[in-house]
Amino acid sequence: DNMKDEDVLLDKVVKKTNVNKGEILKLANDLQSKDLNNENDIRDFILSVAKVTNKSINSNKVDKLVSMIKSNKIPRDIDKMV
Repeated sequence: DNMKDEDVLLDKVVKKTNVNKGEILKLANDLQSKDLNNENDIRDFILSVAKVTNKSINSNKVDKLVSMIKSNKIPRDIDKMV
């Protein structure tokens, strides 16, 4: 069942990032309201992920992620994004 798969994935992300489920779900909802063709929206989202995971991210990496997302080369492992 699909919800179960999502829970397993969510638990993996929680374990890897030490971010609670509520924050992750908030980010997922946030992402749905973003326009992934809009560079500012993409940047906002990347910075939100970095903040929630307590990772520092330099503008170079943000630029790289923005271009990956815009060209649909989204990393499969969200934990490697930050």
